[in-house]
Amino acid sequence: MTPLARPAGEGLPAVLVLLSVAACTPSYVDEAGGKDMPGDWPSRVVFHVHDSWKTQPPDCVAVLPLSVRAPALPKVAPEDAAKVRVSLWAHLATQSKREVKLARVDHVLAEIGNDRRALGERLKCDAVLEGEITEFGSMFLGLYSRVAVGLDLKLMRTADGALLWEGRHLAASHGGSVPLDPVGVAMGVIDAAGNVTDEQMLRVTDDAARRLVATIPDNVVSALDDPPAAPVAAAGADDSVAEGERLLAAGDHAGALAAAERAIAKDPRRAPAWFLEGRVLMLDRDFGRAEPAIFRAVALSPDNPRYLDALGALNAGKGAFDRALAAYRMAIDVDSGDGFAWYNSAVIHYNAGRLQDAADGFYGAGMAYLKATDFVRAERALGDLRDLAQAGLPVGKEIGIIEDALAASTRRKT
Repeated sequence: MTPLARPAGEGLPAVLVLLSVAACTPSYVDEAGGKDMPGDWPSRVVFHVHDSWKTQPPDCVAVLPLSVRAPALPKVAPEDAAKVRVSLWAHLATQSKREVKLARVDHVLAEIGNDRRALGERLKCDAVLEGEITEFGSMFLGLYSRVAVGLDLKLMRTADGALLWEGRHLAASHGGSVPLDPVGVAMGVIDAAGNVTDEQMLRVTDDAARRLVATIPDNVVSALDDPPAAPVAAAGADDSVAEGERLLAAGDHAGALAAAERAIAKDPRRAPAWFLEGRVLMLDRDFGRAEPAIFRAVALSPDNPRYLDALGALNAGKGAFDRALAAYRMAIDVDSGDGFAWYNSAVIHYNAGRLQDAADGFYGAGMAYLKATDFVRAERALGDLRDLAQAGLPVGKEIGIIEDALAASTRRKT
């Protein structure tokens, strides 16, 4: 949409101009394309994918805490900045990249500081997303209201600090109307007031994150690397496995590993303790040390699909892809709704060029994650199916089924 020919105040009421802006569909401006950019137009999503990305695209992105641009936003609460970060992380999770849980990022940052190279080595992640919140908040003026979230982001390679991608966007929602009579005044006030709710703030936050993440290339297909553990029923306050799971969720891998070892020492036949130890070591990409722990967990509980998932991920990490597929098949035989096994099987087939098998796996993953109400993972599988459709595979029916289910889930939440 082209900018209005005349600025606010020249023939049109300012509120009407602002509401006209609010109706615009966001335009995406690729700075690398060398196109002339319009003036300071609020609906733009400006981005630049640098050549460094094209030569070495990352397969993992860790989202760092966001700073707040001063002095424009001195009162942004830490919890608000955290919500923006969570939204970015959630939208990145729909892409086929290895993810790092935010708690793990924060734990390692607290230990080593801002050394990006060291951070990447500890997280086993080759890129970080960082940046500023340029605007966050709402304004209410009786007949007019505005809710806005602005972001200025950069994606950097951890090994050498190379800039891979950058983007900036201001998402805003405007409420109110130009009153023509007393009823119009009342309705305008109601509309303006309804625009400044917490729910609207979350929607605008989601808009800003979603639009920017959409411009980050998704050209690497990576397997999921952490088979989820079943909830641990603590045997008591001193249950080391439950403690280890809590530490792992908090990002403390060393603490979780120590807790697993204590549990194993107390009861060497406790499968969840071996599984916990193997998970931590696999997340640290230490497949050699993880192998005996995962083997022991499977031996003690051969019909547990989560342990078979870990066995598949372990073999895939070591490059034994046939064994990984066999483990994932066993997991699916035990639990047909095992999205982890479906998805990682599809990744192996995709990387081997078996695209129809990959499509079957991504569809199975999407349906499994829909059933589990894990809509982020379902969206990720859907994205991979769309890529296969662009490669010429006839998967339109499967795509439509998942799209319809996701749309229905969104309507229910609304």
